Amino acid sequence: MVIVTSLWLLAMVSGLCWARRYTAALSAVTALAFIATEAETLLAWTGWLQLAALGATPWLLAAQRLQDALTVRRLHDEEAARLAKLSEAARSLLSLQRSTDQMEAQISQITDLYHVTKETSRAMHVKELFAASLDIAPRLLSASGLRLIDLSGEEPRVLRAARGADGRMREEQADGPLDAERAIIQEALASAPQAAGGRTGPSGLAWAPLWREQHAVGVLVADGLPDDQIRTLTIVANQLSLQLARVTLYQRVESLAVTDALTGLFVRRHFMERSREELTRSKRHGLACSLLMVDLDHFKQKNDTYGHLVGDVVLRDVARLLAHNLREVDLIARYGGEELVLMLIETGPAQALPIAQRLAQLVAVHPIRAYDELLTQTVSMGLAAFPDHGDTLETLIERADQALYAAKQAGRNRVVVYSEKTQGV
Repeated sequence: MVIVTSLWLLAMVSGLCWARRYTAALSAVTALAFIATEAETLLAWTGWLQLAALGATPWLLAAQRLQDALTVRRLHDEEAARLAKLSEAARSLLSLQRSTDQMEAQISQITDLYHVTKETSRAMHVKELFAASLDIAPRLLSASGLRLIDLSGEEPRVLRAARGADGRMREEQADGPLDAERAIIQEALASAPQAAGGRTGPSGLAWAPLWREQHAVGVLVADGLPDDQIRTLTIVANQLSLQLARVTLYQRVESLAVTDALTGLFVRRHFMERSREELTRSKRHGLACSLLMVDLDHFKQKNDTYGHLVGDVVLRDVARLLAHNLREVDLIARYGGEELVLMLIETGPAQALPIAQRLAQLVAVHPIRAYDELLTQTVSMGLAAFPDHGDTLETLIERADQALYAAKQAGRNRVVVYSEKTQGV
């Protein structure tokens, strides 16, 4: 019976381990051992029942083991399915987050573009455009400074601004480019059309070019700009490019309306409007201003001798020379024919007289190349000032004209200040 029990236990262990071959063999050996050792018990039905139990029990344990294994596998499959669903949900959520981020970036870009457009669309000149960009820069850019390099003229011009303690950008004096800015200009001019810009030099200045018709007409430069804001800088630069084209067109049209085609000076009508404004301002603030009437000496004789084309060159050169040697705030225009008119702002007669004499001397020594002719030209000037000689523009023009007539009567190539003596000349 000990042998039968041992074999039966081995069959049970084999069934638990789901070793089907061993279970079958051990069950058969156990049954044979039982028959051999307990043959007399088979004479009763209980013996057969005991034999059946010895053979079936290992298989029942094996079946239970199989059922448990199948249950565990099903649970594993269900867990794997749940994990797959969770993974898919996580991927969907991540994709949704990316889409949301992209949408937020697009909304931010559109908002930035709206602010730039709104603030810059009212500008009518380059300086106004830069001033408008300074208003929006603190809201869009974390830069410590901003520079707009204007490349539309003969020489680059740099408008600069720095962030103050209150966070606002304040404009600084405009002048020529520094070495670092010249390097940026070279990169911008050498870059492919519509390039976005980037950083340059050891200073790490961020820049974005302003394009018009495939040509760089300016560069927007930012000091201390984070990398994640270069895209915003490019957006601002692109919008400024559009606005710069509009401003340039406006200035061109405005120039045609207020500028004399031959001399490049203001036309008489525009000079009168601006001079009245300055005279009103001078009255309000108790300031002086001086008006100069200028006539080119013996100009008709040059026209008759050399022809009108040469005369045009002479008139244009004299006009440009005078305009170049005036302050930016002063006014100069072609009054009619060979007569020019100047308004010296915040300048009394005592200060205006040496200025006028210096201008007349500059003209007298200036050689003029007119086609094949090398000529010189002198001018006569009459000076009248507010408030000494009159308080209306018409009065100042009349009295400056009287002083001019006195200068011509005295031999030309001189400056005469209006006085009671010149009134009757």
